[in-house]
Amino acid sequence: MSVGSLGAGSGIDLESLVNQMVSAQKDVKVKLYQDKINDYEAELSALGKVGSAIDNFKSSVKALNDDELFTGRDAKIDQKEGEEVIAITTDSTASNGSYAIDVNQLAKGSRVMSAPGVFSSADDVVSNEEAQLIFKAGSHEFSINVAAGTTLSELRNQINTSEDNFGVSANLVDDGSGNLFFTLTSSIQGAGNTLKISNTAVARDEDGNIIKDNPTIEESDDTSSEDASTDEIDELDLEGDDVDFANDGPIPADEEKNRLAADDESSPDSDELDKADSNLSPFASGITLDSVSTEGAFAGLYTPLGEEARDAVITVDGIQIRNDTNTFDEAVAGLSIEALAPTNKTTKVDISFDQKTVQETIEQFISSYNEMVGLLNASSQKGAVLNGNSMIRNLQASLSTQLMSGHGDSSTFTSIFDLGVKMDNQGQLSFDSTKFNNAMKRGYSEIAPLMSGDNGLAQSLENLLDNYTGPRGMTNTLKDSISRSIDSTEETLEAYESRMAKYEESLRTKFTSLDSRLAEMNAQGGYLNSVLAKM
Repeated sequence: MSVGSLGAGSGIDLESLVNQMVSAQKDVKVKLYQDKINDYEAELSALGKVGSAIDNFKSSVKALNDDELFTGRDAKIDQKEGEEVIAITTDSTASNGSYAIDVNQLAKGSRVMSAPGVFSSADDVVSNEEAQLIFKAGSHEFSINVAAGTTLSELRNQINTSEDNFGVSANLVDDGSGNLFFTLTSSIQGAGNTLKISNTAVARDEDGNIIKDNPTIEESDDTSSEDASTDEIDELDLEGDDVDFANDGPIPADEEKNRLAADDESSPDSDELDKADSNLSPFASGITLDSVSTEGAFAGLYTPLGEEARDAVITVDGIQIRNDTNTFDEAVAGLSIEALAPTNKTTKVDISFDQKTVQETIEQFISSYNEMVGLLNASSQKGAVLNGNSMIRNLQASLSTQLMSGHGDSSTFTSIFDLGVKMDNQGQLSFDSTKFNNAMKRGYSEIAPLMSGDNGLAQSLENLLDNYTGPRGMTNTLKDSISRSIDSTEETLEAYESRMAKYEESLRTKFTSLDSRLAEMNAQGGYLNSVLAKM
């Protein structure tokens, strides 16, 4: 047999002898310490899973303990998916019932554009003197300073990048026939909010003299409101609609005919512009900002027919309602109605208690409860890590007691089992949707006091679970205790291994001395044998 360094002198395998002596003292006890640590760690892991399951269940209990859950309303809209015409959100003040809703017209912003022939290139200069361009849409307003020599392209970029811009977008459109159109769209919706553009420049004649009959900005502003009130027509032009909303009365056939003819005549025509007296053109006497304005004697921009800003209009149960946006928050109490598309037929809306959300919340409660109870049962069965754990036993018993007990002040329901919840002999819950639907019909308003509030099931369960969750809850307290036990056992093991190391060192010292003495004795014996052999 091979001999290690310890025992080389004596020829005896003292190395193995030392290892066997240390192992006899150390191995069994170290294994006991290590097994104890492993048991603690397994228990700590099991408690961590139990704690997570309790936290998850507590979240579902909190969702159940919400009074608004049982006072919410659900809006069922008779429309096909992908063809939605309205969207409705509800609050607890909405009344149950049915509504007939039509979307007569969507709200929109406005668009203005230049007349044909005014511009031919993006490099056309819009002003030969410094002035200010003012944009208005209802109560919204912003302005930009335009330098002399500014081109159409530069003006477009200046408008679009203005920090004060309230929603005006400028664009250039080329028709491919030598005409470049300058268009501006405003996002401000609602009747009376059509975009108007004015400027502070003045018109001059060929000699540079100011044309005195050119309206000032103040005069233009003063008359704009009058023009709006007298010239604006009813934007709601619906087939079969014989009511003029602007004037609150029927529109006589001859008036309507004359009005439409006047609208056609008011739109600039390219032929008429070609025939216009050059002395009246802003380009005859020098370029001014009138070419990019809607106001003034030589305004180069106009609002095409049908491009005025307009209101959204809906009809609810025969009552027509206007709004400057497509969202009607105050038309019907408790409802917010968003118009998505005009309708050609009436859309039916049914408002009822939000039974679907209540059912989903109860089903989630059941799912998380079963997950937690299943884990508690598996962790505490015979041979399991937490078998005999008093915390687990107390929690299981308390949960069953809470579910079986009566809660709330409801005269219709006494426990959650009246709502279609069942329990098997393993403590697992299940849900009977038929019984639940029947319970909803018997007394929807009686569910809230049973489930939520100070005396409800959810609040009682929350109070119970508070004892097990959180930094000072029993679960974390027990985990902290086990962690301390692990630390203590590891320290004890470390101290024992240190003593075993000293014990081994002592053995090696003693056996090293023995090896040396045996080596000397072997040497002396060899010498004596050689002497005797020579005699």
